[in-house]
Amino acid sequence: MAHGDLQVNAADHQPAPGPEIARLLGDIDAYALRLGTSRGRLLDVVLISRATGIEPERVRALLTGELPEEEPREKNARETFRRALFQQRLRFLQRTRLKETPGGKEPYGLREISRATGISAQHVSNLLNGERGANHDHAARLELFYGVPEGFCSRTEGAALITYLRRMVNEDLPKLATRAVLQELGARSVALRSTADGAQIDTLRDLLPALDELVKVVQGRKTDRGQGGAGRCP
Repeated sequence: MAHGDLQVNAADHQPAPGPEIARLLGDIDAYALRLGTSRGRLLDVVLISRATGIEPERVRALLTGELPEEEPREKNARETFRRALFQQRLRFLQRTRLKETPGGKEPYGLREISRATGISAQHVSNLLNGERGANHDHAARLELFYGVPEGFCSRTEGAALITYLRRMVNEDLPKLATRAVLQELGARSVALRSTADGAQIDTLRDLLPALDELVKVVQGRKTDRGQGGAGRCP
């Protein structure tokens, strides 16, 4: 691999991605139980695939316990792995992020990508064919062009899936569970900001046990009133 080719961020690596995925799925199962639903209803395979760049059939395999593919330890094999991974993700973006045309949706052409990113059309072609590796600058430009987060094209499947599941467990599901409890308490309209920061999400998670207890109290009072009224004469 030529000097300057893309190096995967060490923070994206998971020392044991299989167990971490299993732990996160356990957390999702707990939320599913709370919400009266199932893991399968919470996890949309197509949505996960689009967000991670992992093909749907592979997402299904990973969610059912198959271990994610990890980088080889040997240097040359690792560099080949990274180049192939980048090619795979870039092709995924080319296939799934399409432009609107009078005739329907179509992939962006090499010249369009080149004009928008400043990367030569030949180099973009080489990246798509796996003939060249990408440096950080080129990777960032291409990810920005396709509107995906930085690192999309370089995260291993384990790191990509863990990133997605962590967001669900740490952000999406606490908000969903809070909304469900508040609605159970009688709130007709519950608006939780989609851009809530980490501190706000932590507050929601801390509040959930107290809200659960409040639901029990309210339900208990309703039961008591119902039983009390049952024996009264009209």
